[in-house]
This record gives sequence, C-alpha cells and structure tokens, in this order.
Amino acid sequence: MKVVFIGGGAFRTLPVARGALAEKKISHRGEICLYDLNIERAEAMGRMIMKTPEFAGTGCKITWGKSLEASLEGADAVSVVLLAGSPKTFALGYPACHSRGYLATDNTTVNGAFLALKGGRLITGFARKMERICPDAWLMIFANPVAVHSGVVNNHTRIKAMGICAGYQNHMWDLNRLMGRDEHCDQFDVDVAGVNHLSFILRGKYRGRDLYRELSKHTARGLKGGPYNRQIRFVLENMIAMYRRFGVMIFSNELDGAYHLYPEKVFKLLVGNRPASAASVAADLKRSRERRAGDNDEFRAMLNRDLSLKFWDDAARKHHPQFGREDRSITVEILKALAGAGKRKLVFSRPNRSAVPGFKPENVLEYSQYLDRDNCVPAAKLAVPDALHGIIGSISQYQKLLGDSIVSEDPLDLYRALYAYPLAHDSGKYWALCRELLRINREEIPLSFQGAADYF
Repeated sequence: MKVVFIGGGAFRTLPVARGALAEKKISHRGEICLYDLNIERAEAMGRMIMKTPEFAGTGCKITWGKSLEASLEGADAVSVVLLAGSPKTFALGYPACHSRGYLATDNTTVNGAFLALKGGRLITGFARKMERICPDAWLMIFANPVAVHSGVVNNHTRIKAMGICAGYQNHMWDLNRLMGRDEHCDQFDVDVAGVNHLSFILRGKYRGRDLYRELSKHTARGLKGGPYNRQIRFVLENMIAMYRRFGVMIFSNELDGAYHLYPEKVFKLLVGNRPASAASVAADLKRSRERRAGDNDEFRAMLNRDLSLKFWDDAARKHHPQFGREDRSITVEILKALAGAGKRKLVFSRPNRSAVPGFKPENVLEYSQYLDRDNCVPAAKLAVPDALHGIIGSISQYQKLLGDSIVSEDPLDLYRALYAYPLAHDSGKYWALCRELLRINREEIPLSFQGAADYF
C-alpha cells in the first residue's frame, strides 16, 4: 500500500506512521511518501520514521523530496495536514471576532470560514492532480474546517474524500469519565449523526450492553469523579444535561460546536472577560515560533542518537508526544480498512447522499460509516433529533455554500454563505466582522472576494 502524506514534515506524522507501520497489510512492501514544501523537515521526518521499531523488517519504503506529481504516482491513500495561509492572519481573526462577541476557532466559526477560503483552494488543487494521477485513491483531509473541505472535493471533483478529526477519540474519554474512570476506553460502539464538532450519539453499546442505560446508572444524580478542569467539567455536565433534554449526547466535544447551542455559556467559558488582542496575538505567535524552533532542535538531535526500545515504548508518556505511537488514530483506522485488514466502523465527514433523512444529498454531515477496501456505506437508521435538526441543517447548508464559493470565487456566493451562518442574524456587528476578516485576509484569498462587502 502506498500512502502519501501532504505536509509530511508535520510532527503529527510520526505517531500516525508508527501506528500504520505496525499493521503488516499497510506496511509490508509498501511505501510512505512524505511531501512537504520544506524538504528538510520531510527528510528529518523520514529518517526518524526509519529509526522506529515498527519500521524494522517491513520492507516498507520511506521516501521524500519528490514533486507532488511524482509523490502521488501509484498512491492508494493521500493524507493532507495543513494550516493554509499565514499563522498571523489566522490569529488576527481572534481579536476581530472576540471584540464583537463571536467565538473564533479554525472550524465551525466565521474565522474558520476564512481559513477555508485559503485551504479549500489548495486542497481542491491536490484533488485535481489526483484525478489525473491516482483517481482511485482516497483523500483524507485533516485540515480544518474539514467539513467544508470535504464538501469541496466530493461535490466538485471525482475524488473520494473524507474529512477526519482527532476528536474521533474524544467520546472514548468522555463516556468513560461519565462512568467514573478518567482514562481512555475503546469499548464503546456508537451510531453518530450531525456535523463535525456537533454530531450526536444516537445510540450505542458499551461492552455489548445498551450505552445510555449503562450511563444512566452513573449519572442519575449528576457528575461524579474528578477533579476535572473547568472545560472538561463543562463538557461532562453538558453531556448529562443534553441527554436529559434531547435524549442524545454530543459525540466529539469540541466546544466551537456546542457554541452553536449555547453561545453565551461557551463564549464565557472560552473567552470570558479576556478577549484576544493584537498584542496578545503577537505574543502568542512569538511563543509558538520559539516553541516550534525548540521542538525542531529536539527532533533533529534525536536523529543522531541511538534510540532504545524503551525510549519508543515510553515516548508518549515521558517525551514529547511527537515521538509516540497512535494505534487508534482515525487515520490509522482508515488505512487499516483500505489495506484490507478488516471492515471498520468509523465516523467522518462526507456528503449526506441519503445517509441521514431530511438533509440535502450534497450537504456534508459527520456520521457513522462502514469502510473496507471495496466499499464505504453509512450505518443504518441514522437521524438527527427533531429539536436539533434545524441547527444542524443551518450549519451544514452554510458549510456547503462556503465550499461552493471556494470553487466559483464569486463574491455573491461568498455573501450568501456568510449570510447562512446560523449565528449571523444579519446584524451590523456581524457584517463589520466580515469586513475586517476580508481586510485581514486580503493578500491570501482571491481578490474577487473583496466584492462580497458590497452586499453586506
């Protein structure tokens, strides 16, 4: 199996590569190709992968330094990890949003929309090359907002794409915490539907028993266990409250999703009385650059060391997580399925196409799907609860329109997408925010989009 990592010099590549190499159906006589504009980083990552115990004896090739076209030749699966545009323009969206009372993240918020205008063009370009070079390969998009990018590729190219999220494992922590155990547990089998960062556990099993019946034994009198920090406690208490009100819990508790249900509570929790400022953004960017430089130095220094099996076994616990191993990563699970290591029940973002009743076929939803080497089919009987159907429909329609505007580069299409954002309410402060985000990102998005301001 040949796997191509676009942005392969990213630190998150090593734990995923270790998990993938441990599965012989992926690694045996296979190839991991690292494509990165920074060839030095790709080379460092490639050489580090070859030092791992999982690599030894596989016969797998680790390659880097090729052009994108050469990298894609013969690919079975392609993974994209990137933050499009400059970190500075993205970070400046935080004070712009916070000062007007809006949350800012890289996904479901309006700041995420402008990130999509940059990332969507790049990812569509990758897909167009795949159409010519490896048309049967799957594209795994690990670049927020994943739902928008998945919609662009699936609705406007012939490539099969899935928007994947690290939050796939969140429920394995949160559900177990509700049972009083603050640790990861993979014994949950859940059916999910919604949108990325705001999908719902419709039903499930825990060790073969009804999930919600088991949870009710532990949560009848509220949250037990801890101590937890404010954010985790909010998540867990909100899961209990949601079940009592709606009969479901949020699947992956990324709070910019819950923000659309409880905007005041989530904004107060994440922003409070200390909204981001231009000065704090500059300071954060400086710290981030310094931290990254230090991590790079540490990573390169390890290349010249003899790393023992004990080092690799303890890497995630005693060292920087960049040296760990991810066996349950959504990327690794997908690669196992595509390599023929057995059918997997997974949750990722793709166009609805009748998987969940009541939504347009081309609107991207996050839902449970069965994946193997030959097929990808939705789980049966998926349905968003009536009381939550409207907000999910609004978000999915907004994200679909945003994806369409990326392809058309039409300012009116962008206006319509921004208008569809469910927390916009056509208010003056919202359109002022959109004008500022247009200005901040002016050099990194198509110039035609500046015309959207004429409709605000």
